[in-house]
Amino acid sequence: MASSDEGGSFRSFGDLKRARGGDSSDAARTPEDAAWELVSEGDPEGGSGDLEEGDWARERIARRPDGFGGMAHGPPPYADVDSEEMQLLASFRVRTVFPEDVEQEVGALPADPRAEDFEGRLDLRGQAIFTIDGDDAISIRPLDGGEVQVGVHIADVGHYVRPGTALDGEALARGTSVYLPDQVVPMLPEPLSNGLCSLVPERDRLAYSVLMTFDAKGLRTAAEVHKTVIRSVHRNTYRIVQELLDGDDTAETRAIRFLEEPLKRFREWTLIQQKIRDAKGSLRIQSRERKFVFDAAHEVEAIVDGPRYFSNTLIEETALAANQAVGDLFRERGLPTIYRVHPEKDDEEIEAVTKMLEQHGIRIPRKERLTGRDIGRLIRAARRRPNAEALIARIMGLVERAYYEVRDHEDVATHFGLAREAYLHFTSPIRRYPDLLVHRWLSAIESRRREAEEELATDALLADLNDMAAHCSRQAEIAEMAEMAVGDLKVCQFMEPHIDEKIDAKVLRVSRAGIEVTLTAFNVSGFLPARAIGDRPQLEGSKLTLRVGRRTLSFSEGYPIRVLVKDVDFLRLQVMLELA
Repeated sequence: MASSDEGGSFRSFGDLKRARGGDSSDAARTPEDAAWELVSEGDPEGGSGDLEEGDWARERIARRPDGFGGMAHGPPPYADVDSEEMQLLASFRVRTVFPEDVEQEVGALPADPRAEDFEGRLDLRGQAIFTIDGDDAISIRPLDGGEVQVGVHIADVGHYVRPGTALDGEALARGTSVYLPDQVVPMLPEPLSNGLCSLVPERDRLAYSVLMTFDAKGLRTAAEVHKTVIRSVHRNTYRIVQELLDGDDTAETRAIRFLEEPLKRFREWTLIQQKIRDAKGSLRIQSRERKFVFDAAHEVEAIVDGPRYFSNTLIEETALAANQAVGDLFRERGLPTIYRVHPEKDDEEIEAVTKMLEQHGIRIPRKERLTGRDIGRLIRAARRRPNAEALIARIMGLVERAYYEVRDHEDVATHFGLAREAYLHFTSPIRRYPDLLVHRWLSAIESRRREAEEELATDALLADLNDMAAHCSRQAEIAEMAEMAVGDLKVCQFMEPHIDEKIDAKVLRVSRAGIEVTLTAFNVSGFLPARAIGDRPQLEGSKLTLRVGRRTLSFSEGYPIRVLVKDVDFLRLQVMLELA
């Protein structure tokens, strides 16, 4: 799922394809086509030509051994390279296995940090540090005058993944972990991602900690970073934390009652941070996440909307704060690094989207520049309409997608969605390579000071970093495409037994090409081509009319319809429908 800083999330491969300028009704364009086009942009195996200065990263990637094969962990389809799932991953060039050189390096690492690894680190093992459904460990403690110290403790992946190693080259080639409905293709091997670099409870772990002081108004007054050793006291889940905050008295909430005080402090702090974000014009979206439920035979038995808790927001706000604090550190020192850039939409594109939205009764504020808060208000207004999903997708046409790029204190990175400057990614080095690079250079300038600062300012290194940033941006988008495509494959597998069934549905979105509908009983979408209904399509805002013989049929977004599941197209990953 794309986070709110990426300009919203997509529910299907078709959604993502439309965002890139395609159309779900284009019969000649498959997920493999889209993947090949994106992968080939600047790819050395796709014919990029001779290497120039700054292409060192692409050269390293091109020289990596083959990384595709059956996976040793996860459900059976991912062990078989001929399965539909694996063939789809192959079309996106997803690296599914770690080559022998990486396995050898990982095999030489210890299962736990060694005593000598603790030298020179700040020892935080006595603090109440804990995790919530992930590897962002957090802590909070009160200070004098209503201030609080918020700690965000991230696995020190850079301690084990060193530059120039096969492990680092493989992590760079992948760029990111890929999260499928029933499998994870990790950026780092499992002994690291789920072992040595996982902040498991009651085990000593090496971390990079961001310690931030906030005043009673929620403003950050100080921040410092330290290499640390921590010992998480508990691994929580979003659900149980939420139940504790809601006052539920269960065996599960009683088991974490000792964390009630810090969690309530975090709730107060998070609510203040949200108000500050809103005041700055930050875009906050409650996006829906598609979740698949599998039976004992690993067949999809249901597709549901994933739960969303306030406790999710708590972790998001701590990550935002840590990412910002580290970005500000580089900016204050006048040093370049890889930032997360989220540009504003081009004026001409905004004008085109504005005209289209006005046809749907959505009035865009006429002002010099839109803010994330403006777009958030439009989305909240759209939620009250019967065709909310279609309108929200169109409103998101006002928002660009984010990417990675090297910036410095003079050419400051801006993030439209978050209404921030000098924002970067620091909190997920296990699954995102740009975070690992930020860790690496932060460590270098902290330990080698002037020498590292001079290195970071050289043209050759900046060119290499920009090369890596561009590669990671591509890999992030490819991963999202692969995730959506495999999800749509699961939908097709789920719906295949229902071919020839008549089903109640709701019109989700109309276009001249046809009608996208939601099959309400199954929580999946399908496509009804206009040519399968009639001819002479006329589109008026959110209404499509078609001539069927002497009759005129009208279809409006948000209204019920009854359809027949005609077929399942495994090439375009679509459920094909007819009028019932």
